Amino acid sequence: MFRIAVCVSTTIALIASTLPVRAAEFGTRDEAVAMVQRVQRMFKTKGAEATFRAVTAKVREFNDRDLYPFIYNLNGVNVAHGAKPELVGKDLVDFRDQNGDFLIREMIDVTNGPGNGWVDYRWTNPKTNAVEDKSAYIEKMGQYFVGVGIYSSDQINDNTVAIISGSPNSDDTSLQIAYDLAAVLGDGDNLRILPVVGIGGPRNIRDVRALKGIDLGITQTNILNNFRGSNQQLGSDDNKIVYITKLFLEEMHLIARSDITSLQQLQGVKVNLDEKGSGTSYTVRDVFKRLNIKIEEVRMTQAEAFVKLAGGEIGATVLMAGKPAKLMKSLPPGLHFLPVPYSASMGEDYFPTRLTSEDYPEIVPAGQGVDTIAVGTVLVAYNWPKNTDRYRRVEKFVNAFFPRIGDFREPPRHVKWREVNLAAKLPGWTRFEPAETWLNTNNGTEASALKQQAQFETFLSSRGLPRDDQQRRRLYEDFLKWSTREKVRSTGPD
Repeated sequence: MFRIAVCVSTTIALIASTLPVRAAEFGTRDEAVAMVQRVQRMFKTKGAEATFRAVTAKVREFNDRDLYPFIYNLNGVNVAHGAKPELVGKDLVDFRDQNGDFLIREMIDVTNGPGNGWVDYRWTNPKTNAVEDKSAYIEKMGQYFVGVGIYSSDQINDNTVAIISGSPNSDDTSLQIAYDLAAVLGDGDNLRILPVVGIGGPRNIRDVRALKGIDLGITQTNILNNFRGSNQQLGSDDNKIVYITKLFLEEMHLIARSDITSLQQLQGVKVNLDEKGSGTSYTVRDVFKRLNIKIEEVRMTQAEAFVKLAGGEIGATVLMAGKPAKLMKSLPPGLHFLPVPYSASMGEDYFPTRLTSEDYPEIVPAGQGVDTIAVGTVLVAYNWPKNTDRYRRVEKFVNAFFPRIGDFREPPRHVKWREVNLAAKLPGWTRFEPAETWLNTNNGTEASALKQQAQFETFLSSRGLPRDDQQRRRLYEDFLKWSTREKVRSTGPD
């Protein structure tokens, strides 16, 4: 079982990053079951009394980190205890834990019922001397039951994946995507996703590479490619980053005063490029450089920029975000979307698209659109060696995430999930091996259907076509009929 956690502040992430790697320090569920089985073997070969003595004496095979056995008879009397020998001989059938649960009675019910299973309760951790949440595996053993437990606080750290995303000050789409991952995949102590508020863009790449406690990050594909190119120019070409999957497109939202009607009018004008180090800042600087437009750069949040725009202190502000961006749904009077036409100088890192009246009905007149460009985004991970705890965490995340991609395309999740095609490749980069394995294994009808739908959604979104669910479903049905006819025409009937 696995748990993914989402952190809402970098400070919390940094605190979490100071925690030691837990895999070698604390026991796991599988190890708890294995210890119960060792007790059972001794009980069968050497008898009850020898087993009770060995458990209470804390012999090596029954004393492993925070793992230890306990044995009770079916009346609730303790006959052996690997952590608290003073409990031996005590009748604890009426004992209640801090939750008010009769835990020994629950264990007896499991013994008399299915004969084995897990029981949750509160108990003292011998490593911390604190009362903590615990889950014990219970198994019937003759006229007794034996149990070995694990402490949930240990599992929280083992089963948490932290994802560095974006800033709430910039209406960052990646932050909303990270929260969706936490909401859909979160499974109590078994799976926890911790979205970490970051800056975005190049900072996220560096955080995945170097910041302790960060397992995954969301960044733009153009920045990732430029990051590698810059490293190669410096004579450093490592393979420390792998990708999990390509995600969605982020559109450029360029908002200007009403007196500015073309990009050329921004020459020498103050333009806000969002917060320093953000993906918006990096991308917009690159775009203006390719277009040979020299602006006077300023950096602030979008909320601050709208105030400066209204006061005439700056000429424009730019935001890279997945449409429809909440901050852009209504603009102050005197502001408008400025078109950003696609040109060949933008290269393969950028895509032509439109902001439409369906995206922003209060800004764009009905049936019209504003030309702009978009960049791809990608979920990346550190290239951990196999058989390490961090590798296992990311692998668990992939195996939880990929089978449920369809759940992310349904309301109330962000509409950008409809563009995600798990099978899409990122040229020049290596996919995390368990992700590639999953895709190769699950290439049947269901996976193909998801891939086909994702491609269709990407096509619609990239061209600003209908966002209405009924229209999209109707168009998708027509697309499937057309696709079937084309397949028959090209291959012939079976």
